Amino acid sequence: MRNTRRKKTEGRPRPSVSLATRQPIAEHVKRALRALLVPPSRLFALYQRLRRKAHALGLLRTCRPQAATAGVGGLSADCRGRVLLTSWLLGWARARGVGAAVAGPLGDGHPPAVPFQVTPGGDPDESGIEAALLASYDPAGRFIIDSDPARAATAAVRSFAPDLLLLEDAFADARLKKDIELALLTPDDLGPGWNKVFPAGAWRLDATALARASAFCVFAGPLSLDAAMEAAKARLAPYGKPVFGLTFSIWRWRGPDGPATAEALAEEPYIAVLGESDRDILPELLRRNLGASPRLAFFIHDRHRFTRQDFENLRADAERLRVKTILTSPRLALKLRQGGRALDGYAVWTYDPEVVFGPTLFTDVPFLSWWEAAYRAVSRERHTS
Repeated sequence: MRNTRRKKTEGRPRPSVSLATRQPIAEHVKRALRALLVPPSRLFALYQRLRRKAHALGLLRTCRPQAATAGVGGLSADCRGRVLLTSWLLGWARARGVGAAVAGPLGDGHPPAVPFQVTPGGDPDESGIEAALLASYDPAGRFIIDSDPARAATAAVRSFAPDLLLLEDAFADARLKKDIELALLTPDDLGPGWNKVFPAGAWRLDATALARASAFCVFAGPLSLDAAMEAAKARLAPYGKPVFGLTFSIWRWRGPDGPATAEALAEEPYIAVLGESDRDILPELLRRNLGASPRLAFFIHDRHRFTRQDFENLRADAERLRVKTILTSPRLALKLRQGGRALDGYAVWTYDPEVVFGPTLFTDVPFLSWWEAAYRAVSRERHTS
């Protein structure tokens, strides 16, 4: 490369637009656009508050399922941690001999009819990815989805007669009366996304809905959980409810032939295909568990639908990097395995997560003790009423 020298200019320097100048302009434009979305967002939040009030006054129909009922969810449609927390509650129910079932929304599913029962190993296109993933952790398959949450809950009670009905993605949904409300919050919810309601942000309800929570679960990666809990201390103190840290570790690996040990992946080069919401969690977790970073990492939107071109590009990159292993999250593994023969010759690996409850705020008891006490109180009240 030829050496060049900066020539000294004479007279007045020529004006130029630098990157540093462009960036403030772009930020001003973004702020202006966000400001334009604030009025409709406030109107939407007001509408949702009035709707909740109408349900509370009996002006709109509210369903009270004939079972002890716990709602699990967050204020945004893409809230992380729902599957982990719901699967933990299902595991707890199995261990305690409590009959449990799940009712949830359609999400990105397209079932042939509703209500629709989601079973392990079913078609993710019919059930939706989140429902299919949750069903894979629950061999009993007692899971009903529907576009109408009240109809889903009623169908689940009628079909399974559960002792405990878990309502997936139903936090603060006024159409359903719940005995226990578990609110999930992420670092974004507690930081830049706080109280930003659609269309100005991702929240479907404003912060007043958090007063309905029985407890809060703050979901974050193992390395960022402490910072998230520190943010939660200031944000959630006014509500006077217990706050539990929630994260996960890698319990075991899962390859094309089922569960396997980490030794099967040792010193095996890999490509990582991860969701945007995994960016601050998984890369470092994978590196620590496997002792190596991926040769290439793709980050895609969690709701991305893989196309034939996506599979061809992934295959081409794997060939170029001489990699035979593709490592991904459980959610995206379901999508990649829908590619049929597009990835023949390449092994798609994922992991089974283990739920880990971390530090607590505003309570001295761990989540297990709090949950068992809450469930006992609800069961006692249900049996005496």
